[in-house]
Amino acid sequence: MSSWTKKPHEPGAGALDAPPAAPPVAPPGAPVAAPAAPASGAAAPGAPAAAPPPPAPPPGPPVLPASWGASKAVKAWSEGRRPDDPNKRAVFPPLASGIGDGRVFSFLFGLKIHSPNDRQLFAKAREHIDDDVEALRRAGFTVVVDEEAVREDFLGAVCGNAPDVAGLAPAGVFWLAHGHEDGAVETCEGGKIMPSEVDPSTVHPGLKLMIFAACYTGASSRTWRAALGGRPLVVGWGRPVTIDRAVDFLTADEATENDLDDLIRRYLLGNAPVPAEVEVRHSPLAPAAGVGRSADLPTRLEGVLAMLAARQVPAKEPAACVELDVPLGAEATGRKRWHRAKLFVLDGTEAYCEGELMLGIECDVGELSNVVDVPMLLAGVARNRYARVTLVSGTKEMPRIVTQGFLPLARVRDADIAALVYQVADYADVLEKRIFGGDMG
Repeated sequence: MSSWTKKPHEPGAGALDAPPAAPPVAPPGAPVAAPAAPASGAAAPGAPAAAPPPPAPPPGPPVLPASWGASKAVKAWSEGRRPDDPNKRAVFPPLASGIGDGRVFSFLFGLKIHSPNDRQLFAKAREHIDDDVEALRRAGFTVVVDEEAVREDFLGAVCGNAPDVAGLAPAGVFWLAHGHEDGAVETCEGGKIMPSEVDPSTVHPGLKLMIFAACYTGASSRTWRAALGGRPLVVGWGRPVTIDRAVDFLTADEATENDLDDLIRRYLLGNAPVPAEVEVRHSPLAPAAGVGRSADLPTRLEGVLAMLAARQVPAKEPAACVELDVPLGAEATGRKRWHRAKLFVLDGTEAYCEGELMLGIECDVGELSNVVDVPMLLAGVARNRYARVTLVSGTKEMPRIVTQGFLPLARVRDADIAALVYQVADYADVLEKRIFGGDMG
């Protein structure tokens, strides 16, 4: 029943539709009354009465209602609820007894729920961990797979207090998400976790392996290791990677030593000790590309670009170098392998070429870290080449591994430049895959 009622001043039902009432009729013989004359100064018949003037506002600034200044927090529709789907989290019990008895390994996906690119990466990555899940379960580990991981899942995994695996010691955590240059990693709802937000005293002492499949985290591995109590080995990518490169890291490959399968096999299934922090006893040189100049290279590279099928990309410091994306190997057959090369000019300082202009090429390999095997780094490749490998200072905490090559600029042909660029880029690509378990670009 409706509670609506008419207001007292509103006309009754049907009043607006009724015909106008006829004026009263005087009885026969009655004198007709003359219309009253309007009072002096009164409005003419039919004219509306003049409204009184509004009162003058009080002096000073206007006074607003007190409630107008009260601020209220924005209320979200999902306030008080976690944004992740609990049905996307599964706990797999051990298939046998072994080294993993009483321990748990967590595969956590912090890729954004509503990002098409993230969903594409998730679909490709998810199918590549099934073999790792089975290998861990056969060794006695309980395995958690959370396809929509948030901050609480990360903290529960590293601190060993996740409610669905209570009483189990965390042996390792794999976190796949976007990373930021400040070392932060994203969560599935678009939030971020900073190393400074983790209390080292709360991290479980049994945590041995922390794998960040996230860009930039390798450059902050020391910070993350300290945040996680100083005990676990922290592995991460040093710079942005593509979806194909990310999947390469998750794919078993006998030619590599540090992809996901290798790390799990070595440090959890094989129980190898966690390597100590890398101690850099000598200050690395500055990157050669950072002290060079681009000079007239942009006008000389047309023939080189055509030979290499490379493309010039905007350089972060155009006055210092020219940057090229160089296709490698089976690029023509559809395999997307390439490497970024920096080309620059600098003055020669060695004997017999002092002051001569030198053409330099430099390509990035990755961060020097605990997982870098020095013999593998220095073993070289079974081909004669212009390129060399060296350490240079990094922008973050650790030195960077690069490949370099130099030729006198005055005497080089386009074919010489193309050979130098390709060989330096190819050497970096070989080392990167050999050491870090993937082609990171």
